[in-house]
Amino acid sequence: MRIRQTSIKIRRKGLAPILCAGAACLPSLALAQNAGEQDTRLRLDQEIQRQQRKAESQILKDADALDGPPTSLEIDGKSYSVGDNVNDMGEALFISVRRQQWADVRRFLAAYERYPDRDPKLVLFAKGALARQAGKLGEAERHYRELVSLNPELLSGQLELARVLFENRKDREARGAFEQVRDQLVAEGQKSAGVVRTVDAFLTALKRRRGWQGTIAIGPGYSTNLNQSSASYTCLLATDDGTCVIDRKVPDPIKATGINFEGTLGRSIPISGHHGVRASALLFGDIYPSEHDYSQATLITRVGYQYQSARNTLSLSPSFDIGSFGSSVLYNAWGANLDWTHTASRSILLRAEANFRDYRYRQRAFTSQDGPQTDVSLTAFYLASASLTLFGGPDFVAKDTPADVDAYRQWGGRLGVSKSFGKSASLLVIGSYRHRDNRAYSEVFATKRSDDQYNATAIARFPVLKFAGLTPEVVVQHTRVESNIDWLYSYRRTTASVRLSHAF
Repeated sequence: MRIRQTSIKIRRKGLAPILCAGAACLPSLALAQNAGEQDTRLRLDQEIQRQQRKAESQILKDADALDGPPTSLEIDGKSYSVGDNVNDMGEALFISVRRQQWADVRRFLAAYERYPDRDPKLVLFAKGALARQAGKLGEAERHYRELVSLNPELLSGQLELARVLFENRKDREARGAFEQVRDQLVAEGQKSAGVVRTVDAFLTALKRRRGWQGTIAIGPGYSTNLNQSSASYTCLLATDDGTCVIDRKVPDPIKATGINFEGTLGRSIPISGHHGVRASALLFGDIYPSEHDYSQATLITRVGYQYQSARNTLSLSPSFDIGSFGSSVLYNAWGANLDWTHTASRSILLRAEANFRDYRYRQRAFTSQDGPQTDVSLTAFYLASASLTLFGGPDFVAKDTPADVDAYRQWGGRLGVSKSFGKSASLLVIGSYRHRDNRAYSEVFATKRSDDQYNATAIARFPVLKFAGLTPEVVVQHTRVESNIDWLYSYRRTTASVRLSHAF
């Protein structure tokens, strides 16, 4: 959460001074939801999406044959005849499954099931493969478990069961299944070395899933308007000849260089089935050595329940936020977070998030901003190609304070695009708009405050220049606020930083 600090000078020229009424002349320092925080979460979501989602080949729908069982199987462009008997049909079915020729699997399975002396293990093997390929992982798990119960020594069945458990995010069960298979493969000796390497890859992935993961980025930055000043000048009272007797001058914008930093840390611990515990932390801010009064940092922590499957991730957790301003703690906030991510298709992902926080400000000047804040956001991601993702969605914030004049409602939305250029570079661009209405009329300003906020963020990363595990990146953000109390709350600010980032 970012805040602003602006001193207003009302100067007397021959008349008594006019003073502002206490804190009413201070800007509304606690913004509803920091744009940088929202953009950070979007970037993390985008990175998770890029790593977890892979393009899959199109599945061709094939109608069942109407004129008897299939009589041929095509492999590498060459057609082979298949006899109308249980042995030939079973062999063709097994080969089709192994080669992932799903149209052929459906044809041969339908034909094979008509034979009274069919092998039930092969039927279950094929049905499990078809269910997995269609994304029906629960059904696939049932088929493979039945297969393993019929023949506990069948390694192919155990392997497929372990892989389905892995894909369906039953990590604890998947780990046990892969370890059991690995022990049997090692006992077979060198002939199973290739399969052992595959199993080891899955076990390594499972270890990474339950380990600590995070990112850190740090580098020099520059801000054109630390104090979010409107830089306005107004003559409040002038003589007949135009001489200004009383004027109002907002301080000029403060420009400064500093250090911009950002870090994330998270860990998921599976407990049983799809259920587990999730812990996460997000830290970001800026340090300005020459203007330390404007240095800021925000820490957001969450620990709670998590449900994960192949298509859905649901997290529900208490949260604790703490923010600093200058050398002092500005606020702390206990709350709760609800986060749901749904994979709607191979190219569409949806994410909904809701937060409740109860802010308590430590600095007396800002206690008027004490109170609960609720925010809700929805984001849709569309994978246009392997290198291009589009995303966007609406958000809403409700902030309550001891006095209604400081409370507000805010609504808006975000649009963005992420583009990668091979392994050389990537570009993320996010634009947002938010409209804010205060809930009550201000006697001091003789109006009810209303703001429009525009944000644009661009992040260019250059993996081609990576060295010692560090990736160079450039971050540029521009903010423009237009307020009906223009002289005090309107401002423009551009920040830029050059950072080195590391993911682990």
